Amino acid sequence: MQQRNTPKDMKKVYKNIFGETVSKAAAEQLNEYHLYYYLKDSGLLKQIDFVSDDEIYNINYFLDEEDENEVFNDLKEKSNFFDIEKKETFDDFIITTNKLYSLTVDEEPLISKSIFTTKDPENFICSQVIDNETLEPVLDRTTKCWYTNDENGEKYAAIEFSYQEDGKLELAIDKTPNREDDQEWEYYDYGTFQNLQKKFEEDISYYKTAAMLPKKASKNS
Repeated sequence: MQQRNTPKDMKKVYKNIFGETVSKAAAEQLNEYHLYYYLKDSGLLKQIDFVSDDEIYNINYFLDEEDENEVFNDLKEKSNFFDIEKKETFDDFIITTNKLYSLTVDEEPLISKSIFTTKDPENFICSQVIDNETLEPVLDRTTKCWYTNDENGEKYAAIEFSYQEDGKLELAIDKTPNREDDQEWEYYDYGTFQNLQKKFEEDISYYKTAAMLPKKASKNS
């Protein structure tokens, strides 16, 4: 197991809330700023502290091979709110597991998994809440998105999918007719999914159920 990184292993970068790099002195004059910690040897981002009025109100920590309990004990000394994220790559997919803690409410985290493609690591195709006891996905708290570019070349979630308790599609909201006008959006469910499929040359059956990974990837696991 990897040893916990120490401050001397880290490079600190101060940023304002717009993501612009500022000096430490300038940051400390702001009401709110973000402090980024990068590993000096690799440049890998390990932690972000969100600071307001000189207090850390939230932390994002990016876990690698460190002891998670040690990380948890360290973070809870700094803030009541923090998120521990672990990232894995599987075939052509990136799977992130997030444990979001709100210690003023409970020491049990809200656990979620998000799936991205390696071609587009910024936009999730599936996000699932995970049951704390069974560690199984809560199917009716699963969201999937299909993306395309609008007329200005901006990528957006053109179709959003939600699911029932049994994992079958509950509702697909197709915004492709007019992204800005919800009066023109089209709606589909499990029974009418084939009508949505007819609009595509590609196979979009992945979106018909709440299964986390496409069947081809799942079979290779």
